[in-house]
Amino acid sequence: MNRQIRQAARPNEHGHDMLSETETERIAGGAGLILTDIYNAALEMGIWPERYVRNAGSFSSDEQRQLLGKVVAVAGCGGLGGYIAQFLARMGVGGLRLFDPDVYEASNLNRQVFASSDTLGAGKAETARAALSAVNPSVSVTAHRLDVTGDKARPHLTGVDLVADGLDSLGDRARLSELARALKVPMVHAAISGFEARVMVLWPEGPSFGELFGAEAETTAEATLGTPAVTPAVAAGLQCSQIVGVLLGKVSPAETPMVHMDLMEMRTEVFHF
Repeated sequence: MNRQIRQAARPNEHGHDMLSETETERIAGGAGLILTDIYNAALEMGIWPERYVRNAGSFSSDEQRQLLGKVVAVAGCGGLGGYIAQFLARMGVGGLRLFDPDVYEASNLNRQVFASSDTLGAGKAETARAALSAVNPSVSVTAHRLDVTGDKARPHLTGVDLVADGLDSLGDRARLSELARALKVPMVHAAISGFEARVMVLWPEGPSFGELFGAEAETTAEATLGTPAVTPAVAAGLQCSQIVGVLLGKVSPAETPMVHMDLMEMRTEVFHF
């Protein structure tokens, strides 16, 4: 197999040795292997799979291999969570466990990436899984129409490396933070309202969400200020940057900064806890 990969690899216009997706599928099919096996073998030799070659420079080939072996639980598959799941699948995180008990409604059409006229009434987690299988079929995606903080979800969280917060109430986020602490994994939190967003990493050994923000209110500013499409997309992008940083050991628990952005005012503030 390694010999086939070397023979099929070609330099691209940026000077990276690259294995085309067509050749990857051919080699995997001939060897009875899955695509990820070929991606891993190629990256180990410093050869970039075509699917991930535009990550080169941002990641090393070894870091891309590390991402292929990571599993992230995505809590909520709506405004934030849909973008989180898509971004992580495109970047090459190898396993995604999607949790959302809800179905798509017409009010989701303004901002939720997998909401469309065709998916109204369909489960959010299941719809996201189907869409991601077309985006990156090598990613292992499971969909659960469950409240991620409920008892029925717990067996599906075994082995996750990180929890991504795509929820929309303070109470739910506080419970998710406690769940992540119990699992001894980081939680990457984001919240949005109007054109404003905040993002931060919560570490199991650090302060919890409830300690930082409280946990009593069941509604947030999102309900009164609304959520235009751009806000969850930008917030989820920053969230995923932190997720990848945590998974690769580039973001440490030495401090817990929170980034607050006002997209309309083009203003960013960083708070340290």
